[in-house]
Amino acid sequence: MKKAAGLLIMVFLAGMVCARNDEEFGGLGIEVPSGSGIVTAEKPYTIVGVYEGGAGHAAGLLPGDIIESIDGKALTKMKHDDVVNTLLRGKVGTEVVLNVRRNDKLITFRVVRRKVIVERE
Repeated sequence: MKKAAGLLIMVFLAGMVCARNDEEFGGLGIEVPSGSGIVTAEKPYTIVGVYEGGAGHAAGLLPGDIIESIDGKALTKMKHDDVVNTLLRGKVGTEVVLNVRRNDKLITFRVVRRKVIVERE
């Protein structure tokens, strides 16, 4: 994990396999907040980075995009780790629907999860 602006950031790299208890999981190829922080209106869930060639990049996600809901579930009052573990991660090849705020405009993205690896230092 990396530290960025005082937040722990989980790094998802598209197109690679993560063996976690011999289990593969899929992700979007984006950097997002993790840890025990809580999503609030004052501290929204903001994409920190998007990996070129990843699922999120292909879908058009950008750093600075604010994820407001995932598969219809609002993120407000959720812990950052819960967002990652229960909503963003999933089975490789499954679709996830993100409602994202960009420049005061709400945009819906449909992204198919790809194999990922969590980068560790």
